[in-house]
Amino acid sequence: MRRLKERSGLTYRQLEERAAERGEVLARSTTADVLRRPALPRPDVVVAFVRACGCPPEDIHDWMAAHRRLADSQATGSQAIDSQAGDSQAIGSQTAGPQAVGPSEFRQAASLGVRAVARIPPTEAGTVPPVRAPHHVPRDLPDFTGREQEMSRLTAPVEGRAVVHAIDGMAGVGKTALAVHAGHLLADRFPDGRLFVDLQGYSEGKTPLTTDEALEILLGQLGIAASDGLEANWRVQTANARLLVILDNAVDEQQVAPLLPSGPGVTIVTSRSRLAGLAAARPLSLAVLPDQEAAAFFTRIVGADRVADEPAAVARIVQLCGGLPLALRLSGARLAHRTAWPVAHLSARLGDSRRRLPELSMAGQGVAVAFRMSYAQVPSEDKGVFHAMGLHPGADADAAVVAAMAGMSPDDADDALQRLVDVHLVEEAVPGRYRQHDLVRQYARSLSLDRQMVKRMLDHYLATATDATARLGTGTGPETATAHAWLTAERSNLLAATRCATAEGHSDYAWRLAVVLWRFLARNLAGDSIELLEQGVSAARETADGGEVLLNTLLALAHWSAGHTSAAHELLAASAKSRGSTEFHAHALALLGLMLLRRGALDAAQEHAEQAFAELAELTALSPLGLDAKIITCWTRGVVRGLRGEHQAALPYLREAYASCAELGGLAPNDHVLTALARCLILLGDHDEAFGHLEQSLVVRRAIGDREGEAEALVLLGAVQRLRGNPEDAVRTQRSAVHMLHGDPRLQACARIELGATLTALGETATAIHEYEAALALAVQGRHSHERARALHQLAQTLRVDDPKTAERHQRRATEITTELGVQHETSLPHLRPAGW
Repeated sequence: MRRLKERSGLTYRQLEERAAERGEVLARSTTADVLRRPALPRPDVVVAFVRACGCPPEDIHDWMAAHRRLADSQATGSQAIDSQAGDSQAIGSQTAGPQAVGPSEFRQAASLGVRAVARIPPTEAGTVPPVRAPHHVPRDLPDFTGREQEMSRLTAPVEGRAVVHAIDGMAGVGKTALAVHAGHLLADRFPDGRLFVDLQGYSEGKTPLTTDEALEILLGQLGIAASDGLEANWRVQTANARLLVILDNAVDEQQVAPLLPSGPGVTIVTSRSRLAGLAAARPLSLAVLPDQEAAAFFTRIVGADRVADEPAAVARIVQLCGGLPLALRLSGARLAHRTAWPVAHLSARLGDSRRRLPELSMAGQGVAVAFRMSYAQVPSEDKGVFHAMGLHPGADADAAVVAAMAGMSPDDADDALQRLVDVHLVEEAVPGRYRQHDLVRQYARSLSLDRQMVKRMLDHYLATATDATARLGTGTGPETATAHAWLTAERSNLLAATRCATAEGHSDYAWRLAVVLWRFLARNLAGDSIELLEQGVSAARETADGGEVLLNTLLALAHWSAGHTSAAHELLAASAKSRGSTEFHAHALALLGLMLLRRGALDAAQEHAEQAFAELAELTALSPLGLDAKIITCWTRGVVRGLRGEHQAALPYLREAYASCAELGGLAPNDHVLTALARCLILLGDHDEAFGHLEQSLVVRRAIGDREGEAEALVLLGAVQRLRGNPEDAVRTQRSAVHMLHGDPRLQACARIELGATLTALGETATAIHEYEAALALAVQGRHSHERARALHQLAQTLRVDDPKTAERHQRRATEITTELGVQHETSLPHLRPAGW
């Protein structure tokens, strides 16, 4: 059969296609297996093969006669063979597959097949087909998926030049599959041969091939016997040959360089290491599969009908495998052989991190085995850094924290990290930030659970965060910018470190980290901060070191920022009821007063502010936390008096808040204080000072991205412009503020009321009435009584000449509302950022 294939000149693919045209199945893998093994194939395979090779129908008789002769010989002798061989040799036990035969039986039957081979008609040119070029590229994977961009680079025309592609990537990412797939697509372009050699750089239980060993294989594939001077012979033999050479699984550049052919053609090298020193090579770093391609790959392995009803489970498996093709293949193969399992069952098994690596193994192959071979090549001095990356709890890490964990200098740690990047055990997503694939991290953790590394990490983060938050208080400048940049970059890591401290039983670190970050977190709260602070509260209760009140306060701010105002109020109320007169307690009281003010409970807000201020007055010195509480109490007492129309009485409190902001420095909430002070000064007639404060507030709010606060400042700036005699400028300023507001009906109502007043000053009464009515509708919609009263009052003032009855009705209702609230109608509740203090 091998001679028949050689004489036919057909490839495995062509044989498969010819058989398919007759409605017969002759898979390439089956044909290759039959021709490689010394066993008797099934009769149907022989018939399909002979027909595909071009034999006339009458020759089928000779081939089947040969098959019967071999089969009969095996049947008569199988019992004796079995009894002599014992249980270890079960020859011919699988009747459906290839059946082993002995050499004597083959010789007796082969002449029949030889006669049939001789009768193959000549080719169209009238000659026997020439010897086919050597083709040693392994079988292509039928389920190869994706990699279109990479494939286009590998298969681009080379125009007679020598091209070397160096594919690198982590273990299991599909480097060999990509190279082999490209080899099959490129095969027809290289008539002198397609060669392949596994250099065994990272093979379990094998040593890397030497140069001579690899050259013997390559020359042997060209049909050239080994001799002395292998390198010189290789260069001579390849000088004018157009070859495709795949050098798979290389250790480094030194192993590869002597194996590059000297003539035109394409060489594809794969390695887990970056081959930066390989001259003129075109690097191609292979990443894991994108989610869509990974899901398609998994589906092709398992079968579309099997996964059609469970897309969410497939997506979860893709996520748990991290898009790694080897992990996807192993998990898909496991599912394919577990027909009773739904996809969700495999997803649940992989979801247990302790079982994930064992689940991703089959028949001695597995993800952990692949990683082990990469790890074995790591120098001993870099293994501690590899372990540190595995134990780091965040999504990424810088060299400083890795150095602290591994007990080395940052420069040495960075050098080690770069070496690990080169062998794809660590990734550098952005300069200076390092991470590991999830499965690599799990493997690293399986090698080391050094608790001292975790403690050194917590020491590093606590000390560095303490220093960074202290520098935030210096105001502006390079140091402050550097501190803010570090806190922003490390925010998620600091949250993760706090979770880690709680999980590892380091309660003191957990709550102290949260306390150190109180000001930065309060300005940058998000959903994950709630989890952080809840763990911090729990840790503080365990240590009883006094941080529970502050952490409850921070947790309340986090809930406030997330819109959970009821939860925030309950937490602040609980903190305010705690015993003791400390800065923590005063701060909780001050924030509770702030929340009560926002709810419109002016008396209760003032009471809490006064109590907090009294507690602070008993302390000999105030920390930044105490100064923050003092600013809030002064601001609250001033704003409450302003809402009651006592603007002259409000001014000293607001000026004291402003002075305390200067004392606190860059951490202070200057924009709230500046805006409240400006509002008071406007009502007292000091327009110039008010204008200056509003310009400062506008700069701050634009810098921090507070759009609603920016709109409030613009509305007040427009009021100053109007009062200075520039109503046209005021209209433009206030209209821009109205256009900025979309979500908060209260602030929209405030802005439209002020715009209406400016339009009234311009004599555009009808337009002003339209703005007042729009403001009234917004206030009613949002149940904002204060703004409703203001809108009714402005409508009454505007309509009193042309429609006195309506004006009187509006004014009467406005007075009823303001009396209930205990406020004056000419001012509004100020804008407050959730957790902005």
